[in-house]
Amino acid sequence: MKKIILLALTIILTQTLSAGIVYIVNGDSETLSKYDTETGQVFNHIINVGEYANQIFIKENRAYVVNSGEHNIQVIDLTTENTIGSINCQNGSNPYWMTILPDGSKGYVTGLFTNKVYIFNPDTYQITGSINVGSGPEGLYFYEDVLYVCNTCYGSPNGTISIIDTDNDVVTETIIVGNNPQFCEVDSYARLHVVCTGNYGFGTPPIWGEVYVISIDDYSDYEILEIGGSPTKIGIHEDGIVYLGDGMGQGFMAYDCWTLDIIHPSTNLFASGGCFVRFDPNGNIYFGDALNWVENGVVYIYSADEVLLNTIEVGVIPQDAGFYNFDVGVDDFAEEDLFSLSNYPNPFSTCTTISFLATDLHPSSAVAMLRRVDGLAQIKIYNVKGQLIRELKITNYKLKINKVVWDRKDANGQEVSTGIYLYQAEIDGKKSQMGKAVLIK
Repeated sequence: MKKIILLALTIILTQTLSAGIVYIVNGDSETLSKYDTETGQVFNHIINVGEYANQIFIKENRAYVVNSGEHNIQVIDLTTENTIGSINCQNGSNPYWMTILPDGSKGYVTGLFTNKVYIFNPDTYQITGSINVGSGPEGLYFYEDVLYVCNTCYGSPNGTISIIDTDNDVVTETIIVGNNPQFCEVDSYARLHVVCTGNYGFGTPPIWGEVYVISIDDYSDYEILEIGGSPTKIGIHEDGIVYLGDGMGQGFMAYDCWTLDIIHPSTNLFASGGCFVRFDPNGNIYFGDALNWVENGVVYIYSADEVLLNTIEVGVIPQDAGFYNFDVGVDDFAEEDLFSLSNYPNPFSTCTTISFLATDLHPSSAVAMLRRVDGLAQIKIYNVKGQLIRELKITNYKLKINKVVWDRKDANGQEVSTGIYLYQAEIDGKKSQMGKAVLIK
């Protein structure tokens, strides 16, 4: 049933094109590369970054680059492409991976050599506190007020995951997982996928890769996928496919996040490389490949259905990519693209707010829309079979952001079951593209 849901969603949602800027961190070149997806141009070494730059995190008009060798986070203004400051971590801490809360109030970064997670203020660039976690923390992932921290505990048979309540900044629980957990991510069904790399085959005995798939509602409820190889970086695509970068730089593994069926096994890797896997706002896949690790690397860009779209040459050891100023592309033949559309929270458990705003994507139609400042709009909600289950009317529609709350009930007032639901705005017969809402009880 879970596989059917993902297949139906893939069929219903419209595939889009993208336009925006991609910034790539070149770890050994100590620079950023810039790729303009609209023109296809690549500009290498546009900004100098620090030693052993591991990650780029983009929020609004700022990029944050984690420089492990210099024990800081470099802050870059993307409107001018100039460094405007740094967040200095404890000397010798080797900051590794970071995130910033959605409201921008604070950020977190792991300290690999100090067994801490540092809390920082993104506006003042100050470290404001720290949290003791397990040994050798690397990757972290934020989901619904909880921070999941991968403690590699390298040299020990098992690693751990520290569960941090970000409201109080305390560890509330520690989960024991497999050998050398480096990165993790939560899927659309509230399951935490923890990538346990193993010992790269160099130990006695050799320990190969596993993925722990853990329910975040009950941490004792988990499955183990013996994926093999030496997986490190993880990316979960919106269509339910999980990609893992091979730590030896040979390629990428993949599996179905629900069934755990392996799509690209460690014995038959997809593409080449393994430095990173990222998805742009339209679902295209970016794979980093260091090639021989001493000359310029490349980034492969694939569509969601794994068709190679482009290959770009960047600097030495492309470690990560971030996306800036992306316009969600549209199907030139569809009139459904008259609105921007989103819902929050997503996933949700009790209710979600659906927001939409008409945009000038089709000038002739948009002009006609502008003449109607008041009117009747509606949000139609469908199940993955395409059956209409609810209509939410919006009277006195305005040319501003309009919002309506869905309380997870159908037209009969009955609560619907856990799963994926599709929604669409409609005004005067003009329809938006489908949005996706994930209900978790």
